[in-house]
Amino acid sequence: MRQILAFLLVVTSSTLLAQKIAITLDDLPFGYSGGFTDEQKIEAFDKMLHTLKKHKVKATLFVTTGNLNEATKAILDKAVAAGHQLGNHTNNHYDLNKVSAEKYIADIDSCRQLAGDWINSNYFRYAMLHRGNTRAKRDSVYAYLKEKGLLIAPVTIDNNEWVYNRGYSLAMKIGDHKNMDQIAKEYLYHMKEVTARYQKLSLQLTSREIPQILLLHSNPINADYLGKLLDWYKKEGWEFVTLDEVLEDEFYSIEEDYVGPYGFSQLDRIKRSRKSN
Repeated sequence: MRQILAFLLVVTSSTLLAQKIAITLDDLPFGYSGGFTDEQKIEAFDKMLHTLKKHKVKATLFVTTGNLNEATKAILDKAVAAGHQLGNHTNNHYDLNKVSAEKYIADIDSCRQLAGDWINSNYFRYAMLHRGNTRAKRDSVYAYLKEKGLLIAPVTIDNNEWVYNRGYSLAMKIGDHKNMDQIAKEYLYHMKEVTARYQKLSLQLTSREIPQILLLHSNPINADYLGKLLDWYKKEGWEFVTLDEVLEDEFYSIEEDYVGPYGFSQLDRIKRSRKSN
């Protein structure tokens, strides 16, 4: 009986401790937006900053300098001033599956040069999470990142948020509020589904719930619905923590050797690696 109680206590404690999530947003200063003006982009980003502050979230935000101009530099200023980490997300958001390693590396350098005044972390995130469709290409970029002291920022809760945002932005552009509302509902439901999927996968791979890393983007649907999404996570018992804290978990030291065309969650990468061995 004592052994059973002890086991239950360990499982319960592990679950409570593991119920953590880091929030990351790609494509700063602002991604796909259906023709937003610079002023509208800044206003929308201000809404996201307000939401993050309300939920006491210190996020890691990834800069794509191809989205940057003199006006939207204000977004990077605001993000840094609010205490968020900024990382490198390339200049042109190239798909590594479609360009050479040399061209991709040059694009990472371009982002570093153009956003060096704002990037305040060593984190790098691959565009589309694509790490290369050949071993030689993947390893060339890995070697470059290691040489420059850049750390890959993985994702565990991958999702199709960008698809919902595209429809939402197009509906917004023509003032179709009914369709916007419907897409937003479907988006929030989708995020709940993928969160449950990756919780289940973490249990399958590690026999415990790991601290997760959520992939989102700086875009219109999150300007309007990030608050509702974070409300749901909080209601479900999630604790918002930093990317630094999440990556301290031993899960993120598990080696994987996936090579292929897909941009997977780190959980999926490990699952694929195990299947191939």
